[in-house]
Amino acid sequence: MSLSLILNETAIPRGVVGTRRDLPPAFAVVYPVEGSGRFEVERERTRGQRWFGGNRPCFVVDLSDHRRQANVTRTPLTCRDGAHRFRASMDVGFRVHDPAALVQRNVRDALAVVYGWVTDVVRRTAARFPVEEARQAEYQVNQELNRDIALPEGITIFHCRVRMEADEAVEKHLRALSEETRRRQLGHTTHLTVVQQTEGEEEVRDLRDRAEARRMTERLSATANERMDIERLVRQHLARHPDDTATVLNLLTQLKAAESAQLQTASQQRQDLMRYLVEQQVLGKADLDGLRREALGVDTGAAAALDPGSPVAFSTAPPAVGSPDTPAPAAQQTSGASTGNAPVSAVSRTGVVPVYLVVDASPATSGCVTELENAIRSLQTVLSNSNEISEAVRLSVITYSDGADVILPQTRVSWTTGMPSLHASAGCRYRPVFRRLLDLVPQETERLKQQVPRVVRPVVFFLSVGGPEDDTEWPAVHTALMGHEFRPHIVACAIGEDRVRLAARIASRPELAVTAVEGADLGRSVVQFSVFVQQTVLNLVRGMLAGRMDMTLACPEGLTPVPVER
Repeated sequence: MSLSLILNETAIPRGVVGTRRDLPPAFAVVYPVEGSGRFEVERERTRGQRWFGGNRPCFVVDLSDHRRQANVTRTPLTCRDGAHRFRASMDVGFRVHDPAALVQRNVRDALAVVYGWVTDVVRRTAARFPVEEARQAEYQVNQELNRDIALPEGITIFHCRVRMEADEAVEKHLRALSEETRRRQLGHTTHLTVVQQTEGEEEVRDLRDRAEARRMTERLSATANERMDIERLVRQHLARHPDDTATVLNLLTQLKAAESAQLQTASQQRQDLMRYLVEQQVLGKADLDGLRREALGVDTGAAAALDPGSPVAFSTAPPAVGSPDTPAPAAQQTSGASTGNAPVSAVSRTGVVPVYLVVDASPATSGCVTELENAIRSLQTVLSNSNEISEAVRLSVITYSDGADVILPQTRVSWTTGMPSLHASAGCRYRPVFRRLLDLVPQETERLKQQVPRVVRPVVFFLSVGGPEDDTEWPAVHTALMGHEFRPHIVACAIGEDRVRLAARIASRPELAVTAVEGADLGRSVVQFSVFVQQTVLNLVRGMLAGRMDMTLACPEGLTPVPVER
């Protein structure tokens, strides 16, 4: 629904104004100033103007007060955590204070101007509050709007009251938490009884354990100065259990047999080693003589000192850590590594991920341009809420129709970043946008690698609404992009016709393709795509901060993954 405060579509003669029956009680007549492109407001008509100015073209502007009520449904009011949202309704009163500015800007829908300004204030305020503080967010918004607000379009907002509350899913969650709290309070008395009973049982058990520990300490003290060996242990056992002689003898026999077997195995291994070293010509006669003297108890060091021809002893044990032959640890081998205690930034710890948001701007999106612009602004809100997350992301926005345009060059997003506007254009070709990605991704990745220590593989979110007119041309460029050294992850979301086939062809892997559910409204699907991009980016960056590198797709209701053929 729209509201035009300019009561005539085109300029009408001034003399016709008095004959109109639909004029409001308060109105203004605005004349174009010939040759200047400006407009002037009729202040007071002279008699000569009434006689001779009847054919002068003019516009009639409604100066009445207007009140409207509306619900914010299309613009997502994301809260501080970036995952939940507020619901908002507004009661707005406005009037025209500058009719000439209204006509000069050709404002044909005053509601779009007023609602757009108020909604932007509500969106920025909502992003500063958690979802549980809807009342605080509502109070802050109303404090900011409790004044006369003159808009550059010539409209003054003289009244605005906003009501905010959490969405239905969050309210259900909070009610469940409240019920759980009541159940815990009801079970508190029973819990105390169980705790007291358990504490009594544990106290008795502690008394028993302390008594047993005291007896063990006394037994250990009694044998502290005695030499403990197998023979003494056997004697003690037989003294306590004289009837267990057969078992003790059997165990002793097994022990002796095991010791003998170990000695034989060690001797055989030494013989095999010596035989191998001799066969491989590692040891010679002089070496064997030295080993023989060592086995017979001759001082090998003295023999080597007396015999200048004796070989030098060597060791096959690994060098000790810190010796000249020991490689330095990985952290010390890194060139230019800092040895101080300076704090490490999130970029140094996790790296930077380039994110490309590729948006369809073909005629198929003409009915959802506002939703697409809101999707870009919502992603700005999510990234701006956390310095650590915004520091780890570099965002670029590309639109495509008959060609491809970079409407937001790669940047670190903040609240001050100017987000671009969208306009639907003729044509729908995929080849130009993949060609642009093939040029941009390697260049910008190389540039980032010179600025930060680590660059994560880029991620492209590709939104497809219209079918490609170059269906036989774009796959070759897509294949070239996927074969490049810096090939990105392409997450494809198709919400138009033939969406399942297109999503599967565009995505870099089958599991990175999602589509809108059957029968979904186009504007609603764009909103769900916005939520999908926000959650996926948050999951990716949070995983990077936690030391994981995975692409976890968070499909909201209304989007579904494309089935993967096995």
